[in-house]
Amino acid sequence: MRCHRHHAALDIARLFDEPADAWTTSSLDRYIDRLENLTVRRTWTSEILGQVKYFREKKEAFGNKADFATMSHVMRYYDKEGQCSGDGGANRSALVLLAGANKGTSTSQVLQACRKARMHIFEIQQRLFEIQFKRFQDSPLVTVHRKGWSDTVQHLQITMPHGAHEQAGLFLPVGKWKHADLLNETVETIPLADFIAQEHLERISYVIIDVEGKEPNVIRGMRLESNRRNFPVFQFELGGTWTDSRHDENQWGQYGIAMYLTALGYKLYLMGEKGDLPMLLRVEPEFFRVYSFRPEVDVGGNLLALHPDYADVGLQNYLQRFVQAPTPIQGC
Repeated sequence: MRCHRHHAALDIARLFDEPADAWTTSSLDRYIDRLENLTVRRTWTSEILGQVKYFREKKEAFGNKADFATMSHVMRYYDKEGQCSGDGGANRSALVLLAGANKGTSTSQVLQACRKARMHIFEIQQRLFEIQFKRFQDSPLVTVHRKGWSDTVQHLQITMPHGAHEQAGLFLPVGKWKHADLLNETVETIPLADFIAQEHLERISYVIIDVEGKEPNVIRGMRLESNRRNFPVFQFELGGTWTDSRHDENQWGQYGIAMYLTALGYKLYLMGEKGDLPMLLRVEPEFFRVYSFRPEVDVGGNLLALHPDYADVGLQNYLQRFVQAPTPIQGC
């Protein structure tokens, strides 16, 4: 194994002949698929190996719910900047989109830190949708939708593993989930880019994506090649849903999505916590390759994507204090 230093984003950019605004997800498919099929990349930077070592040593800090710390601090920043007043003035309330509302835990995290945030929350399960709809039916700031997010408009049945509402999703009951229940209810999916166009929304403050293995579909539906300004900062769940039948066979894995986002200029951070403070671990796409040596990577937790050209500069400076600094591994 050899180590050398390079700037991953620049290397990725050189692989494409077209300017970033001309890229499409379909034009990247063949290239990323080819990389996904490689067994191991033999050259890694000392920084990436340091990231992997740090994550392995502190993996417990990057659990499935560790994103709440960062989520809350992002919203506290908006509150400090006067964007949670709901007064409709120059500092309009922060705008948050959330898919996978479920029982409302993430929604509560947002509203506790930013009391008058404007929110569009989405839930595919009829019963849970009704609960959230009743909760916010008199709110002028929070709108509840019974729809799913994806990269195409479809009507899909919902699968739920034996009453486990948090694991319900738009996947077929096959493979590991062959004994799950296919519910007698369907839901429409919509690309997020289409939704914000229909609602005349721009410059979304924050997006939370928790959709049981369909995160790549949602990200492709954001059409970030032309929507980076509208989606400057968002988070999405990782974990085992990316490695079993809940994840579409022909869809990008964690490495592919990381390649795509990095090529478009986003910086990526694994979201951890220490007490009630965020821990943000900057990672490059190769992190996901080195971590497990196989395409169907299962790195758990949540990933924060932040675009330095479009995200609020004050927010970037605020979050920088929580970015960890792993020691590079030299001489490998």
